[in-house]
Amino acid sequence: MKLHEIGERRLTYGVTDRFSIPFDDCAWMDAGDDYLLVTTDMVGRKTHFPEGATFYQMGWYAVAVNASDIAAKGGTPAAYVAAMGLPRNLEERAYRELLEGMGDCMEHHGGVLVGGDTKEADDIIMAITALGRVKKNELMKRKGARPGDEVWVTGTLGRGGAALLEHDMDALLMVEARVKEGRVLAASGSVTSCMDLSDGLAASLHQLMKINACGFKIYEGALPVDGRAQKREDARELVLYYGGDYELLFTACKGSMEGLKHRMQVTKIGEVMEEQRVLLIADGSEEEMENRGYEHFR
Repeated sequence: MKLHEIGERRLTYGVTDRFSIPFDDCAWMDAGDDYLLVTTDMVGRKTHFPEGATFYQMGWYAVAVNASDIAAKGGTPAAYVAAMGLPRNLEERAYRELLEGMGDCMEHHGGVLVGGDTKEADDIIMAITALGRVKKNELMKRKGARPGDEVWVTGTLGRGGAALLEHDMDALLMVEARVKEGRVLAASGSVTSCMDLSDGLAASLHQLMKINACGFKIYEGALPVDGRAQKREDARELVLYYGGDYELLFTACKGSMEGLKHRMQVTKIGEVMEEQRVLLIADGSEEEMENRGYEHFR
């Protein structure tokens, strides 16, 4: 069987099964009163950056997607290691621009570059490893959702998909990782599960369903649709099935978020149920939310 027949998520499940590790945004390891958070994400010009993306935007994005994984754990970024494959005919100014984007993103989200590696490659590939910290009693995992919990998201949905289709590189690549929001949520003690929305709402809910052995009832009328997506006829598709929003999707104890809504933009979009299905409720009717979204190798 070829990799394009398997898809990224099934490949990832193979790794977690083989090495007995959680299927989560990043790893956590004992560091005294805290957990040390470790995550890595690899991006390439061919797969992640549409024509017209600047090298500065590429550098920012490569760091931001890693900071987003730290945010989903409730942590604070502390350090980064960068491994870069670069074509031999790349202009030095482009390389410097990549570094500027990376550095500015680190200054914005927290953490510093502490090392890395450069190698010759056919095209630009950047593998960033981010390190962070979180108090042990504040760690937010993907596993922990329970029937009766509420389902919430930060920010708005559909921005990433609309930006991609409209070829707006700033909106697509200058990602704002929700580090501050993640810290507020983690400190609240109310969150029962959390992940970032890189692959789309539907795909993320199906992942949480598999991990938590429970289902979700999502109310379409409650979804916070981004203003850019609202203007498009395909808004529903962008909100449900396109990735790139990098908001936090989380479950919380019933009623526990009311005191936090004034501190950040969050929206209740549904509830956790026992039956392992992902249902979309609209105008009194319900339909199955398909298990699809962005997936490498597909």
